[in-house]
This record gives sequence, structure tokens and C-alpha cells, in this order.
Amino acid sequence: MSDPRSMEKSLMTQPEAMAGGGQYNEHSTAQLTAAARALPLLRQAAAVVPPTSDGSLTIADYGCSEGRNSLAPMRAAIEEMRRVRPADTPISVVHTDLPLNDFSSLFATVADNPGTYAGTAVYTSAVGRSFYEHILPPRSVSLGWSSIALHWLSAAPGPLDSMWYTDGTQPQRDRWARQAGDDWARFLDARGRELLPGARLIIVVGSADAAGYSGAETVMATLRRVASDMAETGRLPTMSITPIPAWYRTTAEWHAPFPHAAFTLDHFEEVVLGDPIAEQNLDGDRGQYARDVAEAIRVSFGPSLLAAVPHEDRAAIEHELFTDRLTAAIEQDVAVGFDWRLAIMMLSRRDAVGE
Repeated sequence: MSDPRSMEKSLMTQPEAMAGGGQYNEHSTAQLTAAARALPLLRQAAAVVPPTSDGSLTIADYGCSEGRNSLAPMRAAIEEMRRVRPADTPISVVHTDLPLNDFSSLFATVADNPGTYAGTAVYTSAVGRSFYEHILPPRSVSLGWSSIALHWLSAAPGPLDSMWYTDGTQPQRDRWARQAGDDWARFLDARGRELLPGARLIIVVGSADAAGYSGAETVMATLRRVASDMAETGRLPTMSITPIPAWYRTTAEWHAPFPHAAFTLDHFEEVVLGDPIAEQNLDGDRGQYARDVAEAIRVSFGPSLLAAVPHEDRAAIEHELFTDRLTAAIEQDVAVGFDWRLAIMMLSRRDAVGE
């Protein structure tokens, strides 16, 4: 069968929810490491955000997945709010993600994980809806948080000659870049309706260098190669591979909407995160590293990549593609790995006067 890179993908996909059943919680340590980089900024914001009209505080977690990586940020924000306000101030934590997200695992994590933020006068809820829409009541949010989520697009905007955004033709990449710009503007406009005047929004997200590369390209090229091998042997129907609807924005792309009617951009920094999975592999075990990387890719990108595979075939194909073939390929090639970059931002909701 032909190489997936050479085929125009006619199926325009929306992002799929991350792998459920606790799998994303278990294999998203790089995302957890990234979130930790923004905790000082989150604490700074939590100390000054305004209450709602009834005196309570609401934190919105935009893009929660199964919740493990939200526990430390929500706990940090609540601790800071408790430090500067009466101890019995009601605090609502609203987690949001796509409708098919594993919210059962989220609520179990909040209830049972030793690192939970749950406590007296803290109230947890969730909304299953894309954060590119207006999803919470107007002027109801004191503090917004979004971690490793905004690289996802609302949908794949058109055909792509491969599975990863950097491998498309220039016209394809231009179209995807426009979608990324439109989505970023939509996200800000929706949050502008939801956040109270004076509220803060903290964002930590995968970013790209000036040439548009995310730092995952060697891993994704290896995944493309093993998927092509499976297609050639008939193990993976070529048209079952759908492009991953993600785009890693450059610094210029993050800055493009500003000045903005609803927000000021108070803080922006780029961080070279590197390869957290390699850093956690203290023994330098290449086999373990390969397994960890393959699982990280599987739980994050696998659901979108294999969205068109028939449900009854998906588990077997997923296992062969990621657990067997991608793991073996990464283990054999020491040049394959990550070099992630982050953008960390703090935005302030402008006063409503003069809007």
C-alpha cells in the first residue's frame, strides 16, 4: 500500500479526548513537568484575583483530561487564595474538556489521589465542551488555568500530506496556521466573556521555535515511518491514518492578537523544557525510555491519529503501532527524542469600562 505521506486526507478530524481509564494520568509525566514551571506565576495571580458577586471564588481549568496534572496547580491556587482571604471563602473548581473526556477518572482522581486539592468549602464540577466556545457564565471566573492544551486545534482545517503539521506542503501549512490563529483568537474571546474584570488567566503550552518546529519532530518522523511500514504490509489501512489536529505556535503567533480588547498580556516567557522523559530515566535505560516515549505519544496523540480505525480493530492496531513498533524503533535509534519548548503567559482581564 502507498505511503501515508503521499495521500491527501479527506477526513477532517476534530481532536479526540486523551486516552482514558487512567492511561493519560499514568503516562503524561512530561505534561506534569511542564505545568510545574508555571506554578509560581499561578500563585502570584491567585493572590490578587477578584471574587464573584457573592464573595466566592471560581477557578476554571481549561483542558483537564483525567485530572492528575491539575491537582498541584489547583492546590497551589487554593492555598494562595486561602492565605489572603477568609478560610471559609467558598472556592469552586470547574474542570473543562471535550465531551468524550474521561470525567469519571477525573472525579475519582480528585476524590482519591493523595495530592488532591479537595477540602472544606472547595467544590468540584466539570463541563464537557470545547474551550474554543463560550462555556461558563459571563463574568463568573476569578482565575483561569490552561496547561498543555492549546496546541490542539478546534479541528483539522484541511488535508495534510502526513500526520504531523510540520510535514505538510506550504499551502497546507499556511491553511493550518490560519486555523491556529483563528482558534487562539476564539479562545481569548470566549475567556473574555467568562472572566471577571481583574481576573487572571495563566497559560502554559507547548510552543515552537522561530521555524515552527515543536521539538517532537524526530519522534513523529519515526512514528510516520513505522505507520508506513504497517500500511505496506496491510496491517494498517492507509486512509485510517488521520492527521493530528495540533499546531505549535511560535512566539510571534502567540503575540499576534495583542493588543486585545479584553486582555493585557502581562507576562510572556519561552522555556526550553527539553526532554523530561529522558531526565526521569535516571539509569539511562534506552529500552525503558523508548517504552515511556511510545506510551506518552499513544495516550496523547493515538486517539486522534487512529480515529478512523474501526473500533473492533483499534486496540490491536494501537498495540502494534505504539507498544511494539514505535518502541522498538526508538530503542534502536538514539537520535530519536524530544526537545520540547513552552510558552508561559499571564493575562489580565481588562476592566469592563471602555470596552
